[in-house]
Amino acid sequence: MKKAMLVLMLCAGALVGPALGADPVALAGTKQCFICHDGTSEIRSMIGPPFKDIARRYEGVNNATTVLAQVIQSGTEGHWAASKMPPASARVPVSKEEAEVLAEFVLSCK
Repeated sequence: MKKAMLVLMLCAGALVGPALGADPVALAGTKQCFICHDGTSEIRSMIGPPFKDIARRYEGVNNATTVLAQVIQSGTEGHWAASKMPPASARVPVSKEEAEVLAEFVLSCK
């Protein structure tokens, strides 16, 4: 019985683990975030706002990780003046777990 439970736990971890244990910078690269966003500076020549600006905007917001993860998954329009994050159907797919990892990463870019 203990062996069966251990196997089930390992399998569950394998399903959830890749997103939760992912290197957020590598994940952002894989999801093509850096095509539009600058993750390391405050360069404003990119299509989307720099991660530092996003982190500042969400500072002090209740449930900021959840709110930003939803934005990452669904896209935005009108949050950053003329900048528009394309809808999910026009981008590389991002799971809920991946969006949460990415949101935490972006919020840490202060």
